[in-house]
Amino acid sequence: MKKSQLWKIYVAKNPSFAGDGNITMSARGLRKLFEQTWDYAYEQGEPENNPMPNVSESKAVDDLLKRFGMF
Repeated sequence: MKKSQLWKIYVAKNPSFAGDGNITMSARGLRKLFEQTWDYAYEQGEPENNPMPNVSESKAVDDLLKRFGMF
């Protein structure tokens, strides 16, 4: 899939992304955007080549994983 094709999918589901102005996004909205991306990639057969390890070498990455409930 090309980047422009993915962008069209985002804009179709989130019309406010089509403009040039600023938008705000809640944590729930960001999570929904992530889920949409993940679901679409899964449907297209994108393999999960490198599952995330339980422990990373970066405290910052670990903090983000915990914040999003992925660790």
